[in-house]
Amino acid sequence: MTKVDILAFGAHPDDVEIGAGGTLAREVSLGRRVGIVDLTCGEMSTNGTPEERHREAVEAARILGAEFRRNLGLPDRGITVNQGNIARVVEVIRRYTPDVVLAPHPGDRHPDHARCAELVREAFFSSGLARFDRGSTAGLPPHRPRRLYLYFVSSRVLPSFVVDVSDWYEVKWRSLQAHRSQFGFRPAGKGKDEANKSPTYVNETLPGLILGRDRYFGALIGACFGEGFFSPEMLEVGDLLQT
Repeated sequence: MTKVDILAFGAHPDDVEIGAGGTLAREVSLGRRVGIVDLTCGEMSTNGTPEERHREAVEAARILGAEFRRNLGLPDRGITVNQGNIARVVEVIRRYTPDVVLAPHPGDRHPDHARCAELVREAFFSSGLARFDRGSTAGLPPHRPRRLYLYFVSSRVLPSFVVDVSDWYEVKWRSLQAHRSQFGFRPAGKGKDEANKSPTYVNETLPGLILGRDRYFGALIGACFGEGFFSPEMLEVGDLLQT
């Protein structure tokens, strides 16, 4: 069983990279262990097969330095918050005992991101209950991570805090480039038609929005690039000189 410091959940392959890729790369460079869990295979995407998306996700995780990447196989556009799915997420949290859990912000434009946030938040709480013992959680001791932070894919909510990812932004961008079927990054020597099978919001609009947003978040803290996070709980500051 692999203990990780940070466990990042996404509704689809590439969600984690969009919202928190730079932060994960930064944490890995500091010696922290991170893991990624995708709830679905992204099979409803206009471009890319589930097999292609799996290969891309594995490559992106390698670029970020993640210890592992798991896929729970829930249906794309069919994520539901029920006891069975809560138990599946609880099993992952208890198995890898993270200190921090990341999930998408529920205000993102994609409804699956909201369902993912709700499901992870339910499991975040239930994982710490000694009497929550269902399905694949059997035999795993309770574990409650210290913090749940919500990252942004396309939400306009003001973050609770911003992480400076300037020195790791090239790593984040390479992890996004690994999802070639979605973003349409052109391989060397190939034309646009070979890279983008069908124009979509993801491959035509989202890359520019990610770049602009990360520059904006960076500007908020006087950095080149930043990634914002929302905390559902008030954050305590114990020492003003350590913030």
